[in-house]
Amino acid sequence: MADIAYGVKFEYSSDSGSSYTALGEITDISPPSVSKDVIETTNHGSSGVKTYIGGLVDYGEVSITVNYDPDGTENDAIRDLAVLAHETTGNKLYKISYNDGTINDYTDSSTETFAGIVTGFEPQAPMDGQLSATFTIKVTGTVTYSA
Repeated sequence: MADIAYGVKFEYSSDSGSSYTALGEITDISPPSVSKDVIETTNHGSSGVKTYIGGLVDYGEVSITVNYDPDGTENDAIRDLAVLAHETTGNKLYKISYNDGTINDYTDSSTETFAGIVTGFEPQAPMDGQLSATFTIKVTGTVTYSA
């Protein structure tokens, strides 16, 4: 059964997940994806057919687009990480909560929690449109899913 995407919440933590701050006015989000390296194991005894094993898993990147206010402070923490050289994950965590029930009621929501490095901040200023910004976060390590 399909769920509506409306109401997805993105939060970040600077204290290893003890508390989270919601990123405001999200208009679009691309959650972590999964890809896996493939390692060829073909050898002279493989009967002329290539063989493989699965390698390392990569959870890709997360992108979040928000309505952007250059004078506001809602997005400063993540924007500042985009310009921080040699960023490490430290005690930073990110969490995506899916609205599984009533809109804006996250008591029974499914979540994805992960560490990551902020790799991009792209503001957009269309002539006849809303100021927006897209943040890109490279997932590092595993993603923890909970329902």
